[in-house]
Amino acid sequence: MAPILASIMALLLPGGSPQPYVVIVRGPADACYVEVAGRKLTIDELLKAAQTEVRKGRRARILTDMNNTPYRCIGGVIYTLQMAGFDKVDFDASAKPVSR
Repeated sequence: MAPILASIMALLLPGGSPQPYVVIVRGPADACYVEVAGRKLTIDELLKAAQTEVRKGRRARILTDMNNTPYRCIGGVIYTLQMAGFDKVDFDASAKPVSR
């Protein structure tokens, strides 16, 4: 029981929650692309990179500009992150363009 309690406390205490794995999705449907830590990745590269970043309690977070990025692109990234092993994927669709 102690390891479970320690895990819960680590998530609840300030600084205890792991930073999310941030993925930026940009572009029109015919040319959308993904960025992680300033590096453009293909979907296959994203899958491999994300698999190395999965940790217990860590979420993935997708940032995008919904005015310019179709859901088809975003849906593919959500699916890829889930296939990599992330149980939770947050989505932030800002009204203004995502900063570069």
